[in-house]
Amino acid sequence: MKVELKPAAVRGFRFAGVSAGLKSKAGALDLGLIAADRPAAAAAVFSANRVKAAPVYVTADRVKSGRLQVVVANSGCANSFTGAQGMRLARDSCAEVARLLGCAPELVVPSSTGVIGHLYDFAKFKNGAADAVRSLREDGLADFAHAIMTTDTRAKTASTSFKAGGSTITLAGAVKGVGMISPKMATMLGYLVTDAAIGPAALKRSLKSALPASFNAITVDGDMSTNDTVIIMASGAAGNRAFGAREQAAFDRAVGEISAALARELVRDGEGATKLVTVEVRGARNHADAERAARQIANSPLVKTAFFGCDPNVGRILMAAGSSGAYLEPDKLVLWIGGVKVAASGRLLTEALEDAGTAMKEREFVVRLDLRLGKSSARILTCDLSYDYVRINAEYTT
Repeated sequence: MKVELKPAAVRGFRFAGVSAGLKSKAGALDLGLIAADRPAAAAAVFSANRVKAAPVYVTADRVKSGRLQVVVANSGCANSFTGAQGMRLARDSCAEVARLLGCAPELVVPSSTGVIGHLYDFAKFKNGAADAVRSLREDGLADFAHAIMTTDTRAKTASTSFKAGGSTITLAGAVKGVGMISPKMATMLGYLVTDAAIGPAALKRSLKSALPASFNAITVDGDMSTNDTVIIMASGAAGNRAFGAREQAAFDRAVGEISAALARELVRDGEGATKLVTVEVRGARNHADAERAARQIANSPLVKTAFFGCDPNVGRILMAAGSSGAYLEPDKLVLWIGGVKVAASGRLLTEALEDAGTAMKEREFVVRLDLRLGKSSARILTCDLSYDYVRINAEYTT
């Protein structure tokens, strides 16, 4: 199955991205719409953060029905930690879009991203929503992807097509988020749309099965957003027959591959990132230990700054693994950086460090730690921590 990092038209959906003036930069796209021609099967997952944004609460409640028709997403303001006013703003925004499109308000869900603790200007939103409705078109996914960007340097989309149920099925997606990224869901927003005829329950199972190797296996800075949301909608416009087990597996694989491709692009575009690093821990006694160690390495500021400096600092990596709570025996483990073995038999292989440093100059490389205690493994995608990350976040609200 070929996944392309570009948008695609998906039967039964239209998209838009416009400038509503919600961002401080004049003319920046900041309000996006995904509109199905009719109510679509839907499922979603959300941030596990205890401080959740108003749009997360509204969307989580409305998606319980298994049917949605419209997503309205804004950037420039997270509408998080805004109390009763924020909840009212989220609902009023959905009601306005529903009025413009002539659909039921409960079929419209909101998403917001940007600075926490502030409300956006509803008058500007209303004008922007009217413009977005007028701008809806089948090939508008790229505009939508631009409208949800905050500190992203580029829009992120992916698409694929495959045969299933006697029809050609198209699946496409768009995501944003390059900082405050450590989803573990169940400021990242993700949207998948397909023309497949599939029920909400199967759609939810497919989305959840995709998470462990995609959106839940990435980190930029170890911080979980208050707004993390991933929504999948299916229009049914492909007219396929009901999926059998093999066809459902093909659909699940497509959702997994699109999700993984989009998740990878999030980390590749991490705030200030210059490296994309796969941290793989294998040979653990159980999966929980493998994931603990991999995530601790991937999130360690000391490890991430070493990545930025192309510094094969083995001590930092082993420090992180050892402090993760995972069981390990130092005399047994083996560590590779960029394919170069740098630690084994309880000692640092100093003669290999120069080659490891050279390997770290590549834009992408792998850190592999074999605990040699069992058969379990885990992978986490991460990036380096650069001067630019500090600059971007030191100046984020000022």
